[in-house]
Amino acid sequence: MARGFEPEVTDLGHKLFADQAAWVFWPIAWMMRVFPPVGTLVVVQSIALAVAVVPIWRIARGPANLRIGAAAALVGAYGLTWITVLLAASPAVAAPAPRRAARGVAAAALAGLALLYAGGFWRLATAPPPRDQAPVVRIVQADIDQKDKWRPENLDLIFGEYLALSAQPPAEGGRRPDLVIWPEGALPAVIDDLLAPGQPNPEALNDAYSAGQVLMLGANRVDASPAGGFDYFNTLVAFQRQEAGGLRVLGVYDKHRLVPFGEYLPLGDLMTRLGLRSLVHMPEDFTAGPPPAPLTLSNLPAVQPLICYEALFPRFASGAGSRAGVRPEWILNVSNDAWFGATSGPLQHLNLASYRAIEEGLPLVRSTPTGVSGIIDSRGRILDRARLGLGARGVIDAPLPPPAAPTLFARFGNWGFAIMLLVSTGMAVAPFIRRR
Repeated sequence: MARGFEPEVTDLGHKLFADQAAWVFWPIAWMMRVFPPVGTLVVVQSIALAVAVVPIWRIARGPANLRIGAAAALVGAYGLTWITVLLAASPAVAAPAPRRAARGVAAAALAGLALLYAGGFWRLATAPPPRDQAPVVRIVQADIDQKDKWRPENLDLIFGEYLALSAQPPAEGGRRPDLVIWPEGALPAVIDDLLAPGQPNPEALNDAYSAGQVLMLGANRVDASPAGGFDYFNTLVAFQRQEAGGLRVLGVYDKHRLVPFGEYLPLGDLMTRLGLRSLVHMPEDFTAGPPPAPLTLSNLPAVQPLICYEALFPRFASGAGSRAGVRPEWILNVSNDAWFGATSGPLQHLNLASYRAIEEGLPLVRSTPTGVSGIIDSRGRILDRARLGLGARGVIDAPLPPPAAPTLFARFGNWGFAIMLLVSTGMAVAPFIRRR
């Protein structure tokens, strides 16, 4: 297994950390002169926490600190937050305590930090080996700017760009992709119109793919509403090129958790009557799809799609697998991050999505129109040469990484975090009980 993309500390991170350090460390220096034991304790704790915290600046380039973040496989991102707060609060707990108790708190915090790192190193070293003849995935990133995408005259150009990248031959010695992925909302059209009978697009799609290849395409679709009118869905559709020609629909996933003010207007009828709908530029709301369930596509491993910000929520994949009785073998996150432009937004989204791979023990494939796209293994690492950054145009061809065994978090969800909350609540209440 490739060791994976190792993010680096950015110049921005150095500057921010240096600016903050000036405000953090002068009080420490003062404390060392006035209260030497307490000041020394705080220095030791600060150094220990810096070891854990400084890699947070790395989110500007990739996933979180993988050695600390590996604990999410046990207690999830929420539990990892609890641990972080506990370690960060330990100097405040230790400072007013008697010297012996303060040393005990410091030792416990350092031991906890060391345990986190040791567990992270062990988990990264025990990743499942690659599978022979794993399906080859191609991620298509056409780098179409958001302001250009919605111009009607650009539809054919955009469609042609995705087709050209999809049909690009593999690198020398590489295998033909088994699966091609286009991102969320790749095309500025409703897919029902795009592939309607008489349109040239179905034939063009058919010609771009070989028999047996699967295309997973992020799109908008429309359906007749039982109440009359129409329902609009943010959708992922899977097609397969048939031996005799033509495309067959293998599966459809409609986004379940919609973004307020982006995909629907809360209290829509009231807001419309108040004239506020025009503020969000939404003539109609999207409709939420049914609860997520894995898709089984021909001879490909079962996949759990997540559209856009659904990748921010823990337990989507394992919860969907529990309901369906089938554990997915990988997660697909298609997202339109072009809205963010050249900001930290797409990079933060990548970082947050990587936690779903760690929590579930499943590889995650991420497809965006303008970056950052990549293939993340079950330990949260972006594979070598499997990343397209902001503003990059091209394709990623790579074998699908194997799933790991279900993690503790995938089996039990946030129960570990609930126990942590009970512990911290008990610690907060205990002094008041003792006073009585």
